[in-house]
Amino acid sequence: MNLKNFYFRILRKFTKVKELTIHAEAIVREDLWKKIQKLIGKGFIWFVITPANYDYCKAYFNLRMTKESFSNLLAERILFLKEKNEEIQLHIHLSVIEKYIDDQLQEEKFAEAMKFMNNLGIKPTKLAPGWFKYNDYTLIVSKKYGIKEVYVFDKNPRKKSILRNGILIVSTHKFWHDYDYA
Repeated sequence: MNLKNFYFRILRKFTKVKELTIHAEAIVREDLWKKIQKLIGKGFIWFVITPANYDYCKAYFNLRMTKESFSNLLAERILFLKEKNEEIQLHIHLSVIEKYIDDQLQEEKFAEAMKFMNNLGIKPTKLAPGWFKYNDYTLIVSKKYGIKEVYVFDKNPRKKSILRNGILIVSTHKFWHDYDYA
């Protein structure tokens, strides 16, 4: 272990960094929904998945529902969070491998995701890319849809946010997935 990694391990242990974000991906699973509801009112930013990532969710969480059922249940749950005055933002999985992120696929996923969110009366200004993988084109598409901040993971709890291509890249040290509460 090098000195820098050792320093960050010690720093993480003793610093109080509030867990600000939840990546809500398994929100449609009945076995998690009641547990997830207990997190309401705790000041989280909810980065929610949309039907644009139906195939990902279906495979990852072993969902046995149609895209229409998934979309309807997802809308119901997100509206529930909205009614509770929770901050709801966008979470999109593009590719686990950054060099495979395709420009056209990003256009399609963003268009579908933003249409879904806007139909719920939500206009996201923040994005948490799945697996924290994005590229310069992600920032271009984000800007096109009114995204002003992109949240990315960094081991350093003191790393400052930076402005890149007109988008604020926000380093987050701690984040949770909804399925972490299972």
